Amino acid sequence: MKKILLGSALATSLLFASNVAQINVNNDTLEVGGELYLNNSYNVNNSSNYYFTINYLGTEADTNEASQKLLSAGLKVLNPFTDDNGISLGLGIKSVYTNQLSKTFFALPLAAYIKYEVNEMIYVDLEASYAPKVLSFSDADNYRDTKIKVNYKVLEDGYAFIGARDITTKYELTGKVNYDTSAFIGYEVKF
Repeated sequence: MKKILLGSALATSLLFASNVAQINVNNDTLEVGGELYLNNSYNVNNSSNYYFTINYLGTEADTNEASQKLLSAGLKVLNPFTDDNGISLGLGIKSVYTNQLSKTFFALPLAAYIKYEVNEMIYVDLEASYAPKVLSFSDADNYRDTKIKVNYKVLEDGYAFIGARDITTKYELTGKVNYDTSAFIGYEVKF
């Protein structure tokens, strides 16, 4: 029942994400996410793009433990074309929860984003997030993640991509755990 409710909530969130829906996979992980463009719904400054983000990452454990899940939701602000070279910079905050090691891990990392549009067909995304001890709660001590993607336009509003991510969680009593370090492939739809 818990999996059905989680899947329904995630699917509903993606249906309302009017800008971006994406999925990526590799041999051990599945990530599904979406971004809801907020500028059309709220009276915000039009010189920046505001997004509500939601992600689900499921990974198979290296041992006999059950699979692990990482859920995140947040707010992202991206300035379109900060310079003439197609570079956009942004900041954000998100909440992160994971069930790793059968402990409660909750953190509020601060995030930085860079988007570089090489041309109409190719763009690169870079994201880095960090939550020190003061922004980590329950059994969490700190959280760190980095992610890079190279996107190639294959349809009018569809992009195939390859990327790599590194996610590290640190617990108060058990120390640092490398949650996921992997390369992945995926597809992103903008609508």
